[in-house]
Amino acid sequence: MVRPGAGVAGCAGVPALAVAPAPAGCACRLPFAGGGGARRCAARRPRRRAVIWLVAALLSLAAGAAVAWRLYPRRRAGDARPETEAAGYDLEVYRDQLRELDRDLARGTIEAAEAEAARNEIRRRALAAESREEAGRAASPQTLSRPTVALLAAAVPVLSLALYAALGRPELADRRMLTVQAPPRGPSAEDMRAAGRMTPEERQEMIRGMVEGLAERLEENPGDLAGWLRLGRAQAVLGELDKSADAYGRAVALSPDSVRVLTLYTMAVLRLRNPDDPLDPDLLRLFDRLHTLEPRHPLALYYLGRYAFERGREAEGKAYWRKLLPLVADRPDLAARIRKRLEEKGE
Repeated sequence: MVRPGAGVAGCAGVPALAVAPAPAGCACRLPFAGGGGARRCAARRPRRRAVIWLVAALLSLAAGAAVAWRLYPRRRAGDARPETEAAGYDLEVYRDQLRELDRDLARGTIEAAEAEAARNEIRRRALAAESREEAGRAASPQTLSRPTVALLAAAVPVLSLALYAALGRPELADRRMLTVQAPPRGPSAEDMRAAGRMTPEERQEMIRGMVEGLAERLEENPGDLAGWLRLGRAQAVLGELDKSADAYGRAVALSPDSVRVLTLYTMAVLRLRNPDDPLDPDLLRLFDRLHTLEPRHPLALYYLGRYAFERGREAEGKAYWRKLLPLVADRPDLAARIRKRLEEKGE
């Protein structure tokens, strides 16, 4: 919410009405800090990298174990079909019969013709049993051999780690930790001494270069609201009021319902105009919008009241300024001027 205070001081003709201070982190830098935290983070990098590799290895081994569990050949109830087992048993019987027939023929207990006829019959039945066994095996669940399963299970973690080593970015975790834990480093003592030795023109040129760099980055990332606000302030410091208003306008486009952002833009537009000029329709729309978003906005109440007085709408102007008076109670000079104007209007 906007509150009375010092905020437009230095802009001729604009009363000293200010917006609430920006939330921490939106517009101001973090406090400067030395590199001790960064050095401690850097010292812990090998440990974190080892943890990352350990976690990756454990996950890969778990994946390999899951593959092995699913593919390992196990004998489960119902896996073997009854006809397959029966055909296998019959084949063993027929092989035994063929061996027994050969022994009988060798001992002379059976004639050669009888042996040949019996052998043909046994072979016919064996072929039929083999056919039944093959059919049953084709209909049974298929499993991989143990060596194949072992090879696949070992390949999963090996390939995973190889791909991660080739394509992964394990160092990003360290960078993220440093970004979160290490405070941004401020200028060193040598940098401060060097800046102190600069002439005002050199310092202005250095600041201008930094502002231009920020503007280039924002063109690449136009959705950075905080960046546009920083750019607007920096350009105002450099006296580039047109560019400052444009930057704040980009911020309003990103956050149209923010009272703070709209106030900064409105104040930037005010700096571009002659304070004695009447309010133009575009500026009036900004104050109307501010008043809609925050009915107790001091800047909006002041200028909407002034606009009403300029148009001869005395009652409307008085209503705006009566609402403004309690909001500037801590600014006795401003409150006295407003009270005097109201008295002049017959209040």
